[in-house]
Amino acid sequence: MKDIATEVLRWNAAAMPSAVARLVGLQGFGGRRSDDALALAANGERAGSLLGGSADDAIATAATAAVAGHASVISVVVADNDAVGCGLACGGRADVLVQASSAIPSLAWTAMAERCPVVIATLLEGDAIGRSIAVTPDGTLDGSLGDPAVTLEAVQASQAMLARPKDLTRTVVTDAGALFVSLLRPATHLLVIGEAILADAIDAQGALLGWSTVVVSDTLPAAELVAAAEKLGPGDGLVVLSHDLPASCATLAAALTGGCGYVGALGSRHTQTARAARLAEVHGLGEQVISRIHGPVGLDLGSRTPEETALAIAAEVVATLADRNASSLRSSGGPING
Repeated sequence: MKDIATEVLRWNAAAMPSAVARLVGLQGFGGRRSDDALALAANGERAGSLLGGSADDAIATAATAAVAGHASVISVVVADNDAVGCGLACGGRADVLVQASSAIPSLAWTAMAERCPVVIATLLEGDAIGRSIAVTPDGTLDGSLGDPAVTLEAVQASQAMLARPKDLTRTVVTDAGALFVSLLRPATHLLVIGEAILADAIDAQGALLGWSTVVVSDTLPAAELVAAAEKLGPGDGLVVLSHDLPASCATLAAALTGGCGYVGALGSRHTQTARAARLAEVHGLGEQVISRIHGPVGLDLGSRTPEETALAIAAEVVATLADRNASSLRSSGGPING
C-alpha cells in the first residue's frame, strides 16, 4: 500500500477515478509482501503490484466495477507453475478486496506518503462493503463505517494494533459483518550506537531488508544519543555496540522507557551484568524492564564473521517485532509466512 500512495494522491488531485486491490486473505504464495497492493486509474495507469501480476486480469475486471462504486472481494487461485513464472515461490489462493481509492480516507493516503503509521479498517461484507476508516497513532479518525457502534469497534481494534503491532492484519467480526483491519507502518528504523566493522555489516543487512538504518558514533554527547533513542517506536530497534557504560546505559534506558520495539546490546555476559546493575542503580529501572534487553545481542546461529553476526542480529529484530520465538519452521505448527 505504501508504494502506491503517491500515485493515488496524484490521481485524486487530478480528479482521476481509480481503484485499489489488496490482499485480505491468503493461503500459500510464499515470498510475498503482506502490504502489496495494485492501484489502477481510469486512464489506464497502474501503480504497485499484487501477487506478481498473476491475478491482474481478474483484478482489472473488478476494478472497473469498483471505480463505479461497487466494491467486491474476489477469490483468485494461481497454480504453482503460473506463480513461479511471476516470480513467486509457489501458488495459492487469495481473497482480494477491490474498492475505489476514494473509499479509503485521504488521511490514510497522506500518512502513507509521509511515512507515518496508519491503520485502515474496511468492511468486507454487506451493502457497505469497501467502506473504510483510517486511524493514526495520535487518535485522529477519518471516515465512518455507518453504524457508530461498528465504527467504535473498528477504532478500538485499530488503536490496539497501533499500541502493540504484533500483527499487521486481522479480521474482526462485527454486527455489520467481517471487518478487515490493516496496520501500515514505515519501514523499521534501526539505530546503531557505535562505529565498527559490525556496524557496517548491520547497515548493509538493514538495507537488504528495506530498513532505515542509522549508525552513529558513541562519542556524540549523551544527550544526542538519548534524544535519538527516545524517538524510536514500537516498530523500531536499537542496537548498542558501545562499551561506554554511562553513555550506553543512558541510551538503553531512553529506548526501554520510550517504547522502542527491540533493544539489543553487544558485549560479554559480564558486560551485560554491569549494564543491568547501572540501569537499576542510576536509572531506577526494574528487573522486568531491564530484561527486555537482548544481550548478548542476536540469535544463536553460530556466527563468526561480522556479516554472520549482523544476520543474527537482524533475525532477532525481525522475530522480536513480530512477537515470535525464533525457531526452525520445521518444528513450528504456525503459519510460515508471518
